[in-house]
Amino acid sequence: MNVPSSQRCVNLDWLEVHCFEPSNDPHDATYFRRAGLEVVEREYGTRVYKEMFTISDRRGNPFVEVRRNPYSQGFQGVHAAEECHLRLINAACYYDDAALRLQNFMDTYGYTFNRIARVDICLDFEKFDEGDDPAKFLSRYLRQVYSKINQGNITAHGTDRWDGQLWNSVSWGSPSSAIGTKFYNKTQELYDPTSGTFKKPHIRYAWLQCGLIDDFHKVLKKTEDGWYQPQIWRIEFSIRSSVKKWFTIELNGKERNYQSIRNTLEMYDCREKLVTLFAALQQHYFHFKHYEHGKRKDRCDDKVLFVWKGVQLTYKVGRDDIYSILGDGAKKAKPYDTLLRKLREFRQGQVKHDVLNACDIIIKVLEGDILRSDVRNPFNWQELLVLQQTLSRKADGDRTDAAVLMNEIKELLKLNDKTAIF
Repeated sequence: MNVPSSQRCVNLDWLEVHCFEPSNDPHDATYFRRAGLEVVEREYGTRVYKEMFTISDRRGNPFVEVRRNPYSQGFQGVHAAEECHLRLINAACYYDDAALRLQNFMDTYGYTFNRIARVDICLDFEKFDEGDDPAKFLSRYLRQVYSKINQGNITAHGTDRWDGQLWNSVSWGSPSSAIGTKFYNKTQELYDPTSGTFKKPHIRYAWLQCGLIDDFHKVLKKTEDGWYQPQIWRIEFSIRSSVKKWFTIELNGKERNYQSIRNTLEMYDCREKLVTLFAALQQHYFHFKHYEHGKRKDRCDDKVLFVWKGVQLTYKVGRDDIYSILGDGAKKAKPYDTLLRKLREFRQGQVKHDVLNACDIIIKVLEGDILRSDVRNPFNWQELLVLQQTLSRKADGDRTDAAVLMNEIKELLKLNDKTAIF
């Protein structure tokens, strides 16, 4: 069974960015109220920030949470005074263009993007593409019928019953891992036993839109035999704050065997990109083999869970752009980041108007140069092309291990004119 990409229930479940508000215009709660927005302040902040408040959109729906005004700032402090975190409210993450809306909010109010602090991308489904039941699959995995590729650390939750153990969630990866993986029963998590109802209507609405359920309120699905309550499972990848502008997909746990993908808001700004990115992550962090005692993992047969045939990458760059961006432009970002941080710290100790203006001009120029050098770096497009061709080959039935296949494609591309692959 090949599920169309348009019907995949792939969403963001968390999106948080680290950024800078304009240095000469503090964006506190009063600022947004003057702009005509509804703001709800929290009486206390966080461990890092003194202030925390939620801003609603023009329709009155909570949209973004702002954390600002660091405790430790200034020339001797840890943070610049303009540093802040913006986090989409959970319901806002389920818009088709959630990341684009956050970017528009930042552009409208003059925020400067620094990095993504955390992003969670998830897929909700009732059965795997080949018809396998998620609960039974998880039970077999924990009995070592399958062996997982990458991320050896496991945390599992369930109940020990008289008739056997019932597992409802498992996670892989350590707290320090750049990417964490979770697999759990989302229907069970949303159910509130005290009221007999289901929480988070925005998630249930996404299920309704994708055909996972037919009754929004009772979370039921209708078949020819009548109504039943489907158990919707979720696979969730969490790309954590240790990742700045790129995140690395490791292959078979080998440090030098990896692919890097740009970690910016542009990577998450539409549903098609989310499906493609999820497919790439699933190939590496939710990849299982049929366990055979005494046999190497990479020589065991794959456990087929999803069929991604038809998934296409939507990231493109024109040939004319290639010739203009070759060089060391991408190397500018790291030293410029350090210079920007130092310059912002220096600005905090100044009082003269002309010095402050000079600092603001230099900061603006450096921020623009960093953005150009990062966005126009051609390396990310080649990496995404490797992922695309790997997914296509696997979808066509190639049984070669994904890690080996990616290396083969990578080497093949090196033999050709690098500018001809775009």
